[in-house]
Amino acid sequence: ADFTVELQIVADIGLIGLPNAGKSSLLNTLSRANAKTADYAFTTLEPNLGDFFGFIIADIPGLIEGASEGKGLGHKFLRHVKRTKMLAHLVSLENEDPVAIYKTVRNELAVYDEVLAKKHEVIILTKTDTVTPERVLEVVALMKKQNSESEIFVISILDDEGMKIFRDDLMKL
Repeated sequence: ADFTVELQIVADIGLIGLPNAGKSSLLNTLSRANAKTADYAFTTLEPNLGDFFGFIIADIPGLIEGASEGKGLGHKFLRHVKRTKMLAHLVSLENEDPVAIYKTVRNELAVYDEVLAKKHEVIILTKTDTVTPERVLEVVALMKKQNSESEIFVISILDDEGMKIFRDDLMKL
């Protein structure tokens, strides 16, 4: 009889979001991981893992619309997310409509697995250095309307002081 064995990653935090949201860069900043980063989509093809004070962070390669039907590398990525305790949903402020991007990824999670969509989630708005402080506040307010239960963080990995605060807050969670 033939059978297949599949290894699923078990991680404390799964970094999710569209390609180029800054997941690998954040993983590298929070841990000593050395994930490849570049300014193009799908730089990450396999999940990368990092150690964050004894907690394992998994950088899940970028989800795209239709991932739940297997588009892009769909199921390959979504099945890894199932085994994480908490989701950190990264949304880049480079996007014109961050709320639409957020909804797209949330929808893919829900379509793929109801349980997945109910996991504890934090929202991390990335690349704050690309927009005005007013825009950051505006997007935070819009995100709170989408999901009033999730903690919302705003970060730029270029801001050392801000990253230190974020690291401490994430540790408390």
